[in-house]
Amino acid sequence: MEVRAARRAERDEVLDLLARWYNDREFFARYNHNDPGFRDALCLVARDGGQLVSTVQIFDRAINLGGQSVPMGGIGSVFTLEEYRHKGVASALMRLAVETMAREGFEVSLLFAERLSFYNQFGWREIERKFSILAGAASLNAPNRFVIDSFEIARDLAEVAAIHRGYSGRFNVTAVRDDTAWRANLKFAGNQPLHPGEGSEEYFVVCRDGGRIAAYARVARFYGLSMVMEYGYVAGAVGIDAMLATFKCLGEEASGVPVTSARLGDHRRAAVLHSASTPAAPSVLVTHTAHDPTLEKALDGAGCPVAHHTDNFYMWRILAPDKLARRFAMAPEAASARAFEIFADSRSLFWTADRF
Repeated sequence: MEVRAARRAERDEVLDLLARWYNDREFFARYNHNDPGFRDALCLVARDGGQLVSTVQIFDRAINLGGQSVPMGGIGSVFTLEEYRHKGVASALMRLAVETMAREGFEVSLLFAERLSFYNQFGWREIERKFSILAGAASLNAPNRFVIDSFEIARDLAEVAAIHRGYSGRFNVTAVRDDTAWRANLKFAGNQPLHPGEGSEEYFVVCRDGGRIAAYARVARFYGLSMVMEYGYVAGAVGIDAMLATFKCLGEEASGVPVTSARLGDHRRAAVLHSASTPAAPSVLVTHTAHDPTLEKALDGAGCPVAHHTDNFYMWRILAPDKLARRFAMAPEAASARAFEIFADSRSLFWTADRF
């Protein structure tokens, strides 16, 4: 059994292996073809004779940690043929993944998993995080002066990216995106499901206050729910009002009731929000708001109190405590403990839109 980094000539074979997972080869190919951080050294495989039997991919990302951009290795595309499970093959790949990430200069690692005990043995620790449930978004008492427009990359990306830097950039653990990373992220999202086997598309809207963008939101259907995967707004009362107006429009779409907001552009993708229930039946938006108490207070005041749902499928690992020690100006053990405090802080935020 060989356990090693994949070779360039094996790229198609890796995708063929992953396609046996959900019969959705294109889902995985879209990352490999469009991710500027993809490289064969980060795609790990196990080969038994003439057959690839297991794989795991390390996704090259950076996150905001204490105001610094910190290299993060995301673990994803983990798959082993059924006949090779429970034989130590995946475990060997995970040990190699840890060695590889340390060698390649990653300082922390993130993965999403249900098999918590499996990943615990390799150093990942689960952290509780809160999802927000907006059950009354369609009935929000929001200002009606805004216009909801469909996002166009050539026209809107620079303005949206600036809002992302100003809003998301305030919070720990958010992914750092330059222009290249933004464009790659949008390629993933074009017709990209959140999970292999799902057919949802992303609905991306901007909220205009006159000529400028005051807020934006990215939405997809995820496990039968309308997930606001990312949003942002400009500073001040105008931004809060624009965000409320955006949530109201999305809530109306998700509930199947007539949209009362003024709109421009092509909104056919809003169909991904439509509830499978009868028209006008209540529907909810799921997102993250715990990091933003000001927004939560505004939602409550506008008639949409926020409920929280907690999960622990969110797992982190420290790879380079010495490097974190230098960043935080403290001993390695204390720096690792500080990093986990940040990961677990409700004011920290990793958007679903940064999926891997």
